[in-house]
Amino acid sequence: MRPDLFPYNDISFEEFKIFLKKNKTQLQMSINVQIRLELNLSKEEQSIIEFLASSFLQILTEPNENKAQIDLDTLLKTWIQTYSMILNHHFLYLLHLILEKSFANLLKNSADVKAYSYMFYLPIIATKISNLFSNWKNAIKTSDDFHSHSSQSLLLSYLELFPIQQLFLVQHHNITSPVILGWVRTEQETIRRIPFYPLLDTDNAQFNELSEHSLALNVGETSIYLYPKTTLDKEQEETIRNYLLRFNVFASNNAQYEKTLLNKLKILDEFNKVLISYSGSNDFIKIIKECERLLNYKRCVFYAYIPWSNEFKGVIGEELSKVQKTQGYVYPNQLFHTMLITRKPIFIKNPVHTVKDETIQLFNLSSLIVAPICHYKEVLGWVTLDQVGKEFDCTQEDLQLIEEVCNRIGLFLKNFDHNVSPSNNIELTDREFSVLTLLADGYDNKKMGEFLHLSEHTIRDYISSLMLKLKAKNRTQVVSSGFRLGLLT
Repeated sequence: MRPDLFPYNDISFEEFKIFLKKNKTQLQMSINVQIRLELNLSKEEQSIIEFLASSFLQILTEPNENKAQIDLDTLLKTWIQTYSMILNHHFLYLLHLILEKSFANLLKNSADVKAYSYMFYLPIIATKISNLFSNWKNAIKTSDDFHSHSSQSLLLSYLELFPIQQLFLVQHHNITSPVILGWVRTEQETIRRIPFYPLLDTDNAQFNELSEHSLALNVGETSIYLYPKTTLDKEQEETIRNYLLRFNVFASNNAQYEKTLLNKLKILDEFNKVLISYSGSNDFIKIIKECERLLNYKRCVFYAYIPWSNEFKGVIGEELSKVQKTQGYVYPNQLFHTMLITRKPIFIKNPVHTVKDETIQLFNLSSLIVAPICHYKEVLGWVTLDQVGKEFDCTQEDLQLIEEVCNRIGLFLKNFDHNVSPSNNIELTDREFSVLTLLADGYDNKKMGEFLHLSEHTIRDYISSLMLKLKAKNRTQVVSSGFRLGLLT
Protein backbone atom coordinates (compact mmCIF):
# COMPACT_ATOMS: atom_id res chain seq x y z
CA MET A 1 0.00 0.00 0.00
CA ARG A 2 1.78 3.14 -1.24
CA PRO A 3 1.16 6.41 0.63
CA ASP A 4 1.32 8.43 -2.59
CA LEU A 5 -1.52 6.36 -4.06
CA PHE A 6 -3.69 6.41 -0.92
CA PRO A 7 -3.34 9.77 0.84
CA TYR A 8 -4.69 10.45 4.32
CA ASN A 9 -8.07 12.16 4.60
CA ASP A 10 -10.16 13.01 7.65
CA ILE A 11 -12.94 10.52 8.31
CA SER A 12 -15.92 10.61 10.64
CA PHE A 13 -16.62 8.25 13.50
CA GLU A 14 -19.52 6.78 11.52
CA GLU A 15 -17.18 5.97 8.60
CA PHE A 16 -14.77 4.31 11.01
CA LYS A 17 -17.60 2.23 12.52
CA ILE A 18 -18.69 1.06 9.06
CA PHE A 19 -15.12 -0.02 8.34
CA LEU A 20 -14.98 -1.98 11.62
CA LYS A 21 -18.30 -3.71 10.90
CA LYS A 22 -17.14 -4.76 7.42
CA ASN A 23 -13.82 -6.11 8.65
CA LYS A 24 -14.64 -7.23 12.19
CA THR A 25 -14.00 -10.95 11.66
CA GLN A 26 -10.70 -10.47 9.80
CA LEU A 27 -9.60 -7.84 12.30
CA GLN A 28 -10.38 -10.12 15.26
CA MET A 29 -8.32 -12.90 13.65
CA SER A 30 -5.45 -10.49 13.03
CA ILE A 31 -5.61 -9.30 16.67
CA ASN A 32 -5.44 -12.88 17.96
CA VAL A 33 -2.41 -13.60 15.76
CA GLN A 34 -0.60 -10.42 16.86
CA ILE A 35 -1.20 -11.23 20.53
CA ARG A 36 0.38 -14.67 20.08
CA LEU A 37 3.36 -13.09 18.30
CA GLU A 38 4.11 -10.85 21.29
CA LEU A 39 6.40 -13.31 23.08
CA ASN A 40 7.08 -10.92 25.98
CA LEU A 41 3.40 -11.07 27.06
CA SER A 42 2.43 -13.44 29.84
CA LYS A 43 -0.57 -15.73 29.39
CA GLU A 44 -2.57 -13.49 31.71
CA GLU A 45 -1.69 -10.39 29.68
CA GLN A 46 -2.54 -12.20 26.43
CA SER A 47 -5.94 -13.22 27.75
CA ILE A 48 -6.76 -9.74 29.08
CA ILE A 49 -5.66 -7.95 25.88
CA GLU A 50 -7.59 -10.46 23.77
CA PHE A 51 -10.72 -9.83 25.81
CA LEU A 52 -10.31 -6.04 25.87
CA ALA A 53 -9.81 -5.95 22.09
CA SER A 54 -12.86 -8.14 21.55
CA SER A 55 -15.06 -6.05 23.86
CA PHE A 56 -13.70 -2.83 22.30
CA LEU A 57 -14.68 -3.96 18.79
CA GLN A 58 -18.03 -5.17 20.12
CA ILE A 59 -19.04 -1.87 21.68
CA LEU A 60 -18.00 0.15 18.61
CA THR A 61 -19.85 -2.12 16.16
CA GLU A 62 -22.92 -3.05 18.17
CA PRO A 63 -26.27 -2.20 16.56
CA ASN A 64 -27.91 0.84 18.09
CA GLU A 65 -31.40 -0.02 19.33
CA ASN A 66 -32.22 3.67 19.83
CA LYS A 67 -32.49 5.76 16.71
CA ALA A 68 -30.58 8.58 18.35
CA GLN A 69 -26.87 8.47 17.50
CA ILE A 70 -24.42 7.69 20.29
CA ASP A 71 -21.17 9.67 20.07
CA LEU A 72 -17.71 8.19 20.43
CA ASP A 73 -17.02 9.67 23.88
CA THR A 74 -20.21 8.14 25.32
CA LEU A 75 -19.33 4.69 23.98
CA LEU A 76 -15.76 4.90 25.27
CA LYS A 77 -16.91 6.08 28.72
CA THR A 78 -19.30 3.11 28.91
CA TRP A 79 -16.50 0.73 27.90
CA ILE A 80 -14.07 2.22 30.46
CA GLN A 81 -16.61 2.12 33.29
CA THR A 82 -17.56 -1.48 32.52
CA TYR A 83 -13.99 -2.79 32.58
CA SER A 84 -12.51 -0.37 35.11
CA MET A 85 -11.18 -3.12 37.41
CA ILE A 86 -9.25 -4.68 34.51
CA LEU A 87 -8.03 -1.51 32.82
CA ASN A 88 -4.83 0.32 33.60
CA HIS A 89 -2.47 2.41 31.47
CA HIS A 90 -0.21 -0.59 30.84
CA PHE A 91 -3.04 -2.61 29.31
CA LEU A 92 -4.28 0.42 27.35
CA TYR A 93 -0.81 0.81 25.85
CA LEU A 94 -0.65 -2.87 24.92
CA LEU A 95 -4.17 -2.73 23.45
CA HIS A 96 -3.23 0.24 21.26
CA LEU A 97 -0.03 -1.48 20.16
CA ILE A 98 -1.85 -4.70 19.18
CA LEU A 99 -4.62 -2.78 17.40
CA GLU A 100 -2.10 -0.76 15.38
CA LYS A 101 -0.21 -3.87 14.28
CA SER A 102 -3.48 -5.65 13.46
CA PHE A 103 -4.76 -2.71 11.40
CA ALA A 104 -1.44 -2.48 9.54
CA ASN A 105 -1.51 -6.21 8.78
CA LEU A 106 -5.12 -6.01 7.59
CA LEU A 107 -4.62 -2.92 5.43
CA LYS A 108 -1.19 -3.58 3.91
CA ASN A 109 -2.70 -5.01 0.73
CA SER A 110 -5.92 -3.03 0.83
CA ALA A 111 -7.22 -1.26 -2.26
CA ASP A 112 -9.40 1.03 -0.13
CA VAL A 113 -8.42 4.67 -0.76
CA LYS A 114 -9.22 5.46 2.89
CA ALA A 115 -6.94 2.77 4.31
CA TYR A 116 -4.47 5.28 5.76
CA SER A 117 -7.33 7.28 7.21
CA TYR A 118 -8.52 4.27 9.20
CA MET A 119 -4.97 3.73 10.47
CA PHE A 120 -4.61 7.33 11.61
CA TYR A 121 -8.00 7.33 13.30
CA LEU A 122 -6.71 4.80 15.83
CA PRO A 123 -4.35 7.23 17.66
CA ILE A 124 -7.29 9.66 17.98
CA ILE A 125 -9.31 6.96 19.74
CA ALA A 126 -6.30 5.89 21.84
CA THR A 127 -5.79 9.49 23.03
CA LYS A 128 -9.47 9.83 23.87
CA ILE A 129 -9.43 6.57 25.85
CA SER A 130 -6.32 7.59 27.77
CA ASN A 131 -7.78 11.00 28.68
CA LEU A 132 -11.21 9.63 29.57
CA PHE A 133 -9.64 6.86 31.67
CA SER A 134 -7.43 9.34 33.55
CA ASN A 135 -10.38 11.65 34.17
CA TRP A 136 -12.55 8.77 35.36
CA LYS A 137 -9.85 7.49 37.73
CA ASN A 138 -9.36 10.96 39.18
CA ALA A 139 -13.03 11.90 39.31
CA ILE A 140 -13.93 12.26 42.98
CA LYS A 141 -16.97 14.20 44.09
CA THR A 142 -15.74 17.49 45.48
CA SER A 143 -16.52 18.17 49.09
CA ASP A 144 -15.53 21.59 50.43
CA ASP A 145 -14.02 20.58 53.74
CA PHE A 146 -10.98 22.30 55.22
CA HIS A 147 -11.75 20.91 58.63
CA SER A 148 -10.10 17.50 58.37
CA HIS A 149 -7.00 17.31 60.54
CA SER A 150 -4.51 16.49 57.76
CA SER A 151 -5.81 19.32 55.53
CA GLN A 152 -5.61 21.85 58.36
CA SER A 153 -2.04 20.87 59.22
CA LEU A 154 -0.88 21.26 55.64
CA LEU A 155 -2.58 24.64 55.21
CA LEU A 156 -1.24 26.01 58.52
CA SER A 157 2.30 24.83 57.75
CA TYR A 158 2.27 26.77 54.49
CA LEU A 159 0.72 29.98 55.87
CA GLU A 160 3.20 30.03 58.77
CA LEU A 161 5.83 31.09 56.20
CA PHE A 162 4.07 34.46 55.75
CA PRO A 163 3.81 37.46 58.16
CA ILE A 164 0.37 36.45 59.43
CA GLN A 165 -0.52 36.77 63.14
CA GLN A 166 -4.03 35.35 63.13
CA LEU A 167 -5.91 33.01 60.85
CA PHE A 168 -9.61 32.13 60.73
CA LEU A 169 -11.42 29.46 58.77
CA VAL A 170 -15.15 30.11 58.47
CA GLN A 171 -17.30 27.25 57.21
CA HIS A 172 -20.75 28.44 56.14
CA HIS A 173 -22.65 25.30 57.06
CA ASN A 174 -25.34 27.58 58.37
CA ILE A 175 -25.46 31.24 57.36
CA THR A 176 -26.92 32.36 60.68
CA SER A 177 -24.44 30.30 62.70
CA PRO A 178 -21.18 29.63 60.79
CA VAL A 179 -18.46 27.35 62.16
CA ILE A 180 -15.37 29.46 62.98
CA LEU A 181 -11.93 28.01 63.72
CA GLY A 182 -9.04 30.30 64.66
CA TRP A 183 -5.26 30.16 65.16
CA VAL A 184 -2.94 32.83 66.53
CA ARG A 185 0.67 33.75 67.33
CA THR A 186 2.39 36.89 68.67
CA GLU A 187 4.20 39.48 66.56
CA GLN A 188 7.60 38.11 67.67
CA GLU A 189 6.50 34.55 66.94
CA THR A 190 5.41 35.73 63.49
CA ILE A 191 8.87 37.19 62.79
CA ARG A 192 10.52 33.92 63.91
CA ARG A 193 7.98 31.85 61.94
CA ILE A 194 6.82 30.00 65.09
CA PRO A 195 3.82 27.70 64.38
CA PHE A 196 0.28 28.91 65.05
CA TYR A 197 -1.54 27.66 68.12
CA PRO A 198 -5.34 27.24 68.12
CA LEU A 199 -7.79 29.63 69.70
CA LEU A 200 -9.79 27.55 72.18
CA ASP A 201 -12.70 29.97 72.24
CA THR A 202 -13.40 32.12 69.21
CA ASP A 203 -15.05 35.40 70.18
CA ASN A 204 -17.41 36.34 67.34
CA ALA A 205 -17.21 40.03 68.22
CA GLN A 206 -13.39 39.89 68.15
CA PHE A 207 -13.49 37.99 64.84
CA ASN A 208 -15.85 40.56 63.30
CA GLU A 209 -13.49 43.37 64.33
CA LEU A 210 -10.37 41.60 62.98
CA SER A 211 -12.03 40.47 59.75
CA GLU A 212 -12.32 44.12 58.61
CA HIS A 213 -8.50 44.37 58.59
CA SER A 214 -7.86 40.88 57.19
CA LEU A 215 -7.23 39.53 53.73
CA ALA A 216 -10.40 37.57 52.92
CA LEU A 217 -10.19 34.69 50.47
CA ASN A 218 -13.18 32.56 49.49
CA VAL A 219 -12.80 28.95 48.41
CA GLY A 220 -16.17 27.27 47.88
CA GLU A 221 -18.13 27.57 51.11
CA THR A 222 -15.02 28.21 53.20
CA SER A 223 -13.76 31.74 53.86
CA ILE A 224 -10.17 32.28 54.98
CA TYR A 225 -9.22 35.46 56.87
CA LEU A 226 -5.52 36.38 57.21
CA TYR A 227 -4.69 39.11 59.77
CA PRO A 228 -3.20 41.67 59.47
CA LYS A 229 -3.73 42.35 55.79
CA THR A 230 -1.22 45.26 55.76
CA THR A 231 1.79 42.96 56.30
CA LEU A 232 1.22 41.10 53.02
CA ASP A 233 2.48 42.62 49.76
CA LYS A 234 0.77 42.08 46.40
CA GLU A 235 3.17 39.32 45.33
CA GLN A 236 2.58 37.39 48.58
CA GLU A 237 -1.19 37.78 48.20
CA GLU A 238 -1.04 36.37 44.67
CA THR A 239 1.19 33.48 45.82
CA ILE A 240 -1.29 32.55 48.57
CA ARG A 241 -4.27 32.79 46.19
CA ASN A 242 -2.60 30.43 43.69
CA TYR A 243 -1.69 28.02 46.46
CA LEU A 244 -5.27 27.95 47.77
CA LEU A 245 -6.63 27.09 44.34
CA ARG A 246 -4.42 24.00 44.24
CA PHE A 247 -5.01 23.29 47.92
CA ASN A 248 -8.78 23.30 47.43
CA VAL A 249 -8.49 20.35 45.06
CA PHE A 250 -6.32 18.47 47.56
CA ALA A 251 -8.56 19.27 50.53
CA SER A 252 -11.72 18.21 48.71
CA ASN A 253 -10.19 14.95 47.51
CA ASN A 254 -8.67 14.27 50.91
CA ALA A 255 -11.96 14.84 52.73
CA GLN A 256 -13.80 12.57 50.32
CA TYR A 257 -11.08 9.92 50.61
CA GLU A 258 -11.24 9.97 54.42
CA LYS A 259 -15.03 9.73 54.33
CA THR A 260 -14.94 6.84 51.82
CA LEU A 261 -12.24 5.01 53.78
CA LEU A 262 -14.14 5.36 57.06
CA ASN A 263 -17.33 4.04 55.48
CA LYS A 264 -15.43 1.14 53.94
CA LEU A 265 -13.82 0.19 57.25
CA LYS A 266 -17.21 0.30 59.01
CA ILE A 267 -18.75 -2.05 56.44
CA LEU A 268 -15.80 -4.48 56.58
CA ASP A 269 -15.85 -4.44 60.37
CA GLU A 270 -19.57 -5.24 60.41
CA PHE A 271 -19.08 -7.97 57.82
CA ASN A 272 -16.27 -9.51 59.87
CA LYS A 273 -18.68 -9.72 62.81
CA VAL A 274 -21.21 -11.45 60.54
CA LEU A 275 -18.65 -14.07 59.50
CA ILE A 276 -17.52 -14.66 63.09
CA SER A 277 -21.10 -15.13 64.30
CA TYR A 278 -21.91 -17.74 61.64
CA SER A 279 -20.44 -21.19 61.24
CA GLY A 280 -21.17 -24.03 58.89
CA SER A 281 -22.41 -24.27 55.31
CA ASN A 282 -26.05 -23.72 56.31
CA ASP A 283 -25.19 -20.20 57.45
CA PHE A 284 -23.77 -19.32 54.04
CA ILE A 285 -27.28 -18.37 52.88
CA LYS A 286 -27.42 -15.78 55.68
CA ILE A 287 -23.99 -14.44 54.69
CA ILE A 288 -25.16 -13.88 51.12
CA LYS A 289 -28.20 -12.01 52.45
CA GLU A 290 -25.89 -9.85 54.59
CA CYS A 291 -23.95 -8.96 51.43
CA GLU A 292 -27.16 -7.53 49.98
CA ARG A 293 -27.81 -5.47 53.11
CA LEU A 294 -24.30 -4.15 53.77
CA LEU A 295 -23.40 -3.43 50.15
CA ASN A 296 -26.88 -1.98 49.48
CA TYR A 297 -28.00 -4.19 46.58
CA LYS A 298 -31.42 -5.75 46.16
CA ARG A 299 -30.13 -9.10 44.96
CA CYS A 300 -27.02 -11.18 45.56
CA VAL A 301 -26.57 -14.60 43.93
CA PHE A 302 -23.76 -17.10 44.56
CA TYR A 303 -22.42 -19.36 41.80
CA ALA A 304 -20.03 -22.24 42.48
CA TYR A 305 -17.15 -22.79 40.04
CA ILE A 306 -15.88 -26.24 39.05
CA PRO A 307 -12.35 -25.65 37.71
CA TRP A 308 -11.59 -29.07 36.23
CA SER A 309 -14.65 -28.95 33.97
CA ASN A 310 -14.65 -25.12 33.61
CA GLU A 311 -18.33 -25.09 34.60
CA PHE A 312 -20.43 -23.03 36.98
CA LYS A 313 -23.63 -23.72 38.91
CA GLY A 314 -26.12 -21.34 40.54
CA VAL A 315 -26.36 -22.25 44.23
CA ILE A 316 -27.81 -19.52 46.49
CA GLY A 317 -30.05 -16.52 45.90
CA GLU A 318 -33.59 -15.22 45.70
CA GLU A 319 -35.92 -17.31 43.51
CA LEU A 320 -33.80 -20.41 44.05
CA SER A 321 -35.37 -22.36 41.18
CA LYS A 322 -34.18 -19.71 38.73
CA VAL A 323 -30.73 -19.56 40.31
CA GLN A 324 -30.23 -23.31 40.09
CA LYS A 325 -31.31 -23.32 36.43
CA THR A 326 -28.35 -21.07 35.64
CA GLN A 327 -25.37 -23.29 34.90
CA GLY A 328 -23.01 -24.24 32.09
CA TYR A 329 -19.53 -23.80 30.71
CA VAL A 330 -17.40 -20.68 31.13
CA TYR A 331 -16.41 -20.07 27.53
CA PRO A 332 -13.00 -18.56 26.68
CA ASN A 333 -12.65 -14.91 25.62
CA GLN A 334 -15.77 -13.93 27.53
CA LEU A 335 -16.23 -11.60 30.48
CA PHE A 336 -16.41 -14.35 33.11
CA HIS A 337 -13.28 -16.01 31.73
CA THR A 338 -11.37 -12.75 32.13
CA MET A 339 -12.72 -12.32 35.65
CA LEU A 340 -11.40 -15.77 36.57
CA ILE A 341 -7.94 -14.76 35.37
CA THR A 342 -7.76 -11.30 36.95
CA ARG A 343 -9.74 -12.33 40.06
CA LYS A 344 -11.21 -8.81 40.15
CA PRO A 345 -14.88 -7.77 40.26
CA ILE A 346 -16.34 -6.35 37.05
CA PHE A 347 -19.12 -3.81 36.64
CA ILE A 348 -21.37 -4.42 33.63
CA LYS A 349 -23.33 -1.28 32.83
CA ASN A 350 -25.31 -3.04 30.09
CA PRO A 351 -25.20 -6.88 30.11
CA VAL A 352 -26.62 -7.30 26.59
CA HIS A 353 -23.24 -8.17 25.04
CA THR A 354 -21.68 -10.09 27.93
CA VAL A 355 -24.52 -12.15 29.42
CA LYS A 356 -26.80 -14.62 27.67
CA ASP A 357 -30.19 -13.22 26.63
CA GLU A 358 -32.07 -15.95 28.51
CA THR A 359 -30.19 -15.06 31.74
CA ILE A 360 -30.97 -11.35 31.31
CA GLN A 361 -34.67 -12.12 30.83
CA LEU A 362 -34.76 -14.73 33.59
CA PHE A 363 -33.37 -12.32 36.20
CA ASN A 364 -34.56 -9.03 34.66
CA LEU A 365 -31.01 -7.63 34.53
CA SER A 366 -30.16 -4.02 33.62
CA SER A 367 -26.79 -3.41 35.30
CA LEU A 368 -24.72 -6.05 37.05
CA ILE A 369 -21.60 -6.58 39.16
CA VAL A 370 -19.79 -9.93 38.94
CA ALA A 371 -17.27 -10.51 41.74
CA PRO A 372 -15.11 -13.63 42.15
CA ILE A 373 -14.82 -15.39 45.51
CA CYS A 374 -11.20 -16.48 45.84
CA HIS A 375 -8.82 -18.01 48.30
CA TYR A 376 -5.35 -16.92 47.24
CA LYS A 377 -5.19 -17.95 43.53
CA GLU A 378 -8.03 -20.46 43.72
CA VAL A 379 -11.41 -19.27 42.42
CA LEU A 380 -14.22 -20.91 44.42
CA GLY A 381 -17.06 -19.18 42.63
CA TRP A 382 -18.53 -15.72 42.27
CA VAL A 383 -21.40 -13.53 43.36
CA THR A 384 -23.53 -11.28 41.20
CA LEU A 385 -25.00 -8.09 42.63
CA ASP A 386 -27.77 -6.06 41.03
CA GLN A 387 -30.78 -3.84 41.71
CA VAL A 388 -33.42 -6.16 40.16
CA GLY A 389 -34.09 -4.53 36.81
CA LYS A 390 -32.87 -1.05 37.73
CA GLU A 391 -29.82 0.39 35.97
CA PHE A 392 -27.13 1.77 38.31
CA ASP A 393 -23.59 3.17 38.35
CA CYS A 394 -20.57 1.91 40.25
CA THR A 395 -17.32 3.60 41.35
CA GLN A 396 -13.81 2.20 41.64
CA GLU A 397 -14.15 2.42 45.43
CA ASP A 398 -17.36 0.37 45.30
CA LEU A 399 -15.62 -2.39 43.37
CA GLN A 400 -12.64 -2.41 45.73
CA LEU A 401 -14.97 -2.78 48.72
CA ILE A 402 -16.82 -5.65 47.03
CA GLU A 403 -13.49 -7.32 46.24
CA GLU A 404 -12.46 -7.22 49.92
CA VAL A 405 -15.84 -8.57 51.05
CA CYS A 406 -15.56 -11.46 48.57
CA ASN A 407 -12.00 -12.24 49.70
CA ARG A 408 -13.32 -12.57 53.26
CA ILE A 409 -16.05 -14.92 52.04
CA GLY A 410 -13.39 -17.02 50.31
CA LEU A 411 -11.37 -17.20 53.52
CA PHE A 412 -14.52 -18.17 55.45
CA LEU A 413 -15.32 -21.00 53.01
CA LYS A 414 -11.78 -22.35 53.10
CA ASN A 415 -11.55 -22.12 56.88
CA PHE A 416 -14.84 -23.96 57.18
CA ASP A 417 -13.56 -26.73 54.91
CA HIS A 418 -10.38 -27.04 56.95
CA ASN A 419 -12.29 -27.00 60.23
CA VAL A 420 -14.63 -29.87 59.37
CA SER A 421 -12.17 -32.21 57.74
CA PRO A 422 -9.85 -32.93 60.72
CA SER A 423 -12.83 -34.02 62.82
CA ASN A 424 -13.01 -37.14 60.65
CA ASN A 425 -10.45 -39.89 60.93
CA ILE A 426 -10.70 -40.37 57.17
CA GLU A 427 -7.83 -39.21 55.00
CA LEU A 428 -8.37 -38.90 51.26
CA THR A 429 -5.70 -38.43 48.64
CA ASP A 430 -6.04 -35.50 46.24
CA ARG A 431 -7.19 -37.89 43.50
CA GLU A 432 -9.76 -39.54 45.75
CA PHE A 433 -11.12 -36.15 46.78
CA SER A 434 -11.35 -35.06 43.11
CA VAL A 435 -13.24 -38.26 42.22
CA LEU A 436 -15.54 -37.81 45.23
CA THR A 437 -16.33 -34.22 44.21
CA LEU A 438 -17.03 -35.18 40.58
CA LEU A 439 -19.15 -38.08 41.78
CA ALA A 440 -21.23 -35.69 43.87
CA ASP A 441 -21.72 -33.54 40.77
CA GLY A 442 -23.23 -36.53 38.96
CA TYR A 443 -20.51 -37.36 36.42
CA ASP A 444 -20.04 -40.89 35.10
CA ASN A 445 -16.71 -42.74 35.03
CA LYS A 446 -15.94 -41.83 31.43
CA LYS A 447 -16.42 -38.09 31.98
CA MET A 448 -14.44 -38.17 35.24
CA GLY A 449 -11.62 -39.94 33.40
CA GLU A 450 -11.59 -37.18 30.76
CA PHE A 451 -11.44 -34.42 33.36
CA LEU A 452 -8.72 -36.08 35.44
CA HIS A 453 -6.83 -37.62 32.47
CA LEU A 454 -7.29 -41.13 33.84
CA SER A 455 -8.69 -44.34 32.38
CA GLU A 456 -12.17 -45.56 33.32
CA HIS A 457 -10.54 -48.58 34.96
CA THR A 458 -8.47 -46.29 37.24
CA ILE A 459 -11.59 -44.27 38.10
CA ARG A 460 -13.35 -47.51 39.15
CA ASP A 461 -10.39 -48.31 41.42
CA TYR A 462 -10.66 -44.89 43.09
CA ILE A 463 -14.41 -45.34 43.63
CA SER A 464 -13.77 -48.77 45.18
CA SER A 465 -11.20 -47.20 47.49
CA LEU A 466 -13.73 -44.51 48.48
CA MET A 467 -16.40 -47.15 49.19
CA LEU A 468 -13.94 -48.96 51.45
CA LYS A 469 -12.84 -45.82 53.34
CA LEU A 470 -16.36 -44.44 53.72
CA LYS A 471 -17.91 -47.85 54.43
CA ALA A 472 -20.36 -47.38 51.57
CA LYS A 473 -22.08 -50.08 49.53
CA ASN A 474 -22.54 -48.07 46.35
CA ARG A 475 -21.81 -44.75 44.64
CA THR A 476 -24.87 -43.06 46.17
CA GLN A 477 -23.76 -43.97 49.70
CA VAL A 478 -20.26 -42.68 48.91
CA VAL A 479 -21.69 -39.23 48.13
CA SER A 480 -24.07 -39.35 51.10
CA SER A 481 -21.24 -40.24 53.47
CA GLY A 482 -19.09 -37.49 51.97
CA PHE A 483 -21.68 -34.89 52.91
CA ARG A 484 -22.41 -36.42 56.30
CA LEU A 485 -18.73 -36.50 57.26
CA GLY A 486 -18.06 -32.94 56.08
CA LEU A 487 -15.84 -34.01 53.18
CA LEU A 488 -18.30 -32.35 50.81
CA THR A 489 -20.10 -29.04 51.43
